[in-house]
Amino acid sequence: MELFILFIRILFVVITFVYSYHFILALVKMKQRIILPTSEKELAMIRKYPEKMIHAPTYTKQKNGIIMYALFLSYMIIMFILGSYFLDFYWTLYLLFILPVFHLSNLLNMFAFTQDGVLCGARFVPWKKIKSFEFVRIDINHRYYGFSKEVNDQYELKIKTRSGTFSCIVTSNEMKERLRFFLDQQKIAELHLEKDILY
Repeated sequence: MELFILFIRILFVVITFVYSYHFILALVKMKQRIILPTSEKELAMIRKYPEKMIHAPTYTKQKNGIIMYALFLSYMIIMFILGSYFLDFYWTLYLLFILPVFHLSNLLNMFAFTQDGVLCGARFVPWKKIKSFEFVRIDINHRYYGFSKEVNDQYELKIKTRSGTFSCIVTSNEMKERLRFFLDQQKIAELHLEKDILY
């Protein structure tokens, strides 16, 4: 039983470290020159969520998300210390603290191409770690269809990395082509869906 509790504690520390690392890296990369989007018009053509436009990747515009993310990470660390050394929490409580961490990335409403890679929420992915990308039509069968008229019949850009997939919604063909151009410049392979090829 002690080995299992030790494993849970190590897992908790690793997850907290990974999310803290990604958060700090995203904050550092926000200082880099943004390649896209660079104007209010371009910001209006990209969304992380169907209902609202992204905000510029600056500390001022992302202030609320940054504060919430930092507070939650601090809360997790404090609970771990209290649980491990003072209150002797049962190990299952650590799992309860970990559950909300999977939504932390959504606290920062941003998507941007920088010189070194892509900022998406509280995550930064270097160009070299991106394997492929694809544009998926937001049709009646798509999960985002019906949330907003600007999103219907547009595209979801899915960027695949070694460890997962992240995405944004593109609300114009002009922005779709600009995103494609920058991804092609980085020599990232584009996947084509069969239904797109047929049309």
